Amino acid sequence: MKRDIPTKVIFGVAVIIGSLFVSQSILGATVTSSVTVTNAAPVVSAVSVNGGSAITLTANTTTSVSVIATISDNNGCTDVTNGTTTILLYRNGVTSSTCLTTPNNLNCYLLTAFTATSTCAGTSANTTSTFALQYFAQATDASSSFSGQGWRATVIFKDPSNATGTADSATTTLNTTLAINVTTSSVNYGSLAPLSTSPVSSTTVANAGNSSSTLQLSAQPTLTSGANVITTSSQHYATSSFSYGVSDQLLSGVGTTVSGFTLTAPTTTTPVAKDIFWALQVPSGQVTGAYSGTNVFTAVFVP
Repeated sequence: MKRDIPTKVIFGVAVIIGSLFVSQSILGATVTSSVTVTNAAPVVSAVSVNGGSAITLTANTTTSVSVIATISDNNGCTDVTNGTTTILLYRNGVTSSTCLTTPNNLNCYLLTAFTATSTCAGTSANTTSTFALQYFAQATDASSSFSGQGWRATVIFKDPSNATGTADSATTTLNTTLAINVTTSSVNYGSLAPLSTSPVSSTTVANAGNSSSTLQLSAQPTLTSGANVITTSSQHYATSSFSYGVSDQLLSGVGTTVSGFTLTAPTTTTPVAKDIFWALQVPSGQVTGAYSGTNVFTAVFVP
């Protein structure tokens, strides 16, 4: 700042006594700053199948099996909640890459969304995916064709920037399920006089498990009407239509394997089924009455 100094006149000559300049200091300043936050790849961790327990299927229907995983992303919950996922559950002999391209109900299942997700906190969320495994999914226990293998989950997560995180679970045993479904509710021999033989009727037996099986038959109890009994061996059966007493088997009170009867393990929801054919001859001297009993069908494991 310039400050004017008065002048003094001597003998008509103006003389500048002096002038003074004072500079002013800058007391504050601003500096711009910037940073670019780049994308962090997500991380998948803590993947497990069925809580770490072996899987036991339900005969002739589906079984819910859970896969849990933790999804983390250092870019925050926005990336976690807006990402995309693929969850695989498969017999590990199939491999995840094969399962990814050719899922099927026999040994490979695929989901593209979590069925239950916790609220994301900070940078991570716990997730649960629930699969509906069919009753014929391939067993991996010691008695199965795939012993030494197991079922495994692979979780693949992509954030909105398409960065990927993936992780596998440990393997879990899927147990053999031995089961049959008799789709015919009863065998009705009709009204018969003593020494007469019924027409041949049939019952249909379907494999409701994930292993091959044969069949045992027995009567528990046999046909009765009050205190009166029709001899169990009066009921005959076979795997095809027959003439009574020719190429058939006699029903017993003890489980007896049906000759020539095998149900292979299903591979789809199309039933694997066969018929058992029945006929009855009423013994001589049989007392009149309405007789009823129970025939027992028992699946027997075939390695």
